[in-house]
Amino acid sequence: MAGHEQHSDKGAAFTGLIGGVIVIGAILYGITMWTNAKFAGHKAEAKTGAVTVVAPSVG
Repeated sequence: MAGHEQHSDKGAAFTGLIGGVIVIGAILYGITMWTNAKFAGHKAEAKTGAVTVVAPSVG
């Protein structure tokens, strides 16, 4: 056992780190695009002056 060499896993660690950053970045980009698309209609309403009033439901 004294002759056993230890190998470093730095390459795998950096690959996982970079891959994780790419995946998280893609998720954040997707959420941003989805949110912008969702609220694009709100800007159009504001420009036309249309007002939507939501009354609270009672009881």
